[in-house]
Amino acid sequence: MSSGIFKVIGKFTDNSGYPLTGDKFEVALLDEDRYFDDKLGTSSLNPDGEAEFIINAVDILSIDSAGETTPDLYFVVRKDGKEIYRSKTFSEVDFELKDPVTGRAKGLTKAFGPFQVTISR
Repeated sequence: MSSGIFKVIGKFTDNSGYPLTGDKFEVALLDEDRYFDDKLGTSSLNPDGEAEFIINAVDILSIDSAGETTPDLYFVVRKDGKEIYRSKTFSEVDFELKDPVTGRAKGLTKAFGPFQVTISR
């Protein structure tokens, strides 16, 4: 993996399909590893229900995944500090996938979702 910087966007909706927003919500992005998952960042939600993360390639490496070049990402949504949603794990996310024609990296930004989060009122 390069020493590059990558962007991850997660989109979240409520039970009715409307963007999930508000100060009570926080989204964490994690890299699932064998023993300990790496927390890559936390984000609030913008008016479109999106959480954005900027991650450095070195943040993906850890003791229990020394040779890892493609992270296994998942999202956790918390409301008032309590976990209310956990996404499935997206295995082997490749940020450096090359365009077959140009040879340039085309995966520096990865978008996931929308994820429907059940909110109890």
